[in-house]
Amino acid sequence: MTEAPEIYVSQLTHYLAATTARAADRAVAKIRTQLATPYEFWKDPYLPVQNRLLRDRRGSRDGQELAELAESASASRKANYTLAAEGWARLAPWWDGLQHERLHNQRVQVGDLTVVVPRLCAERHPGGELEVLYVRFNKADLPLYATFGVMRIVQLAHPEATITFVDVRRGAVHTSKGRDLTVYDAWLTEAGNDLAKLLTTGQDQAHAA
Repeated sequence: MTEAPEIYVSQLTHYLAATTARAADRAVAKIRTQLATPYEFWKDPYLPVQNRLLRDRRGSRDGQELAELAESASASRKANYTLAAEGWARLAPWWDGLQHERLHNQRVQVGDLTVVVPRLCAERHPGGELEVLYVRFNKADLPLYATFGVMRIVQLAHPEATITFVDVRRGAVHTSKGRDLTVYDAWLTEAGNDLAKLLTTGQDQAHAA
């Protein structure tokens, strides 16, 4: 079998979130298209938001970076960027008084897939605890099981940290504290194996749900 390609955790998320075979097929088709074509960063609507969030965390930490992005956005993006800025402004006080810590891309193995966890926001607590934030601005809802699956993948990349999933559009925050995310390992392994097979053989059916 051809070696499975690397994919980003955000790409795997589309597959994990699929609740029907048809949705899984759409997710696989989308990933195949993304892998077959060069990444055109200027077409990625969420990249500017994530970049501004990192700048905010490293700098003023007052949300102004996202507010400025929304103010200068094109007509097609202004509504979504405004919601992102407003949503983050409501959630940001959770991390007041903490110190931003720079992270780098990490790669983890999920079944037969190599999954890239990009640089994420991280906050150092006064007592030394590192909290890694996976901040999601997407409009589409994400099932809770998929949320916890993503958190487990981030935990594999940063095993010594507390993992916090921040769903900005819905104002929801989920933490790994007090939660055993290893219960998702078998499901993630199966999903990773299935997706790797689909991406390397061109099959159209198989989804771990």
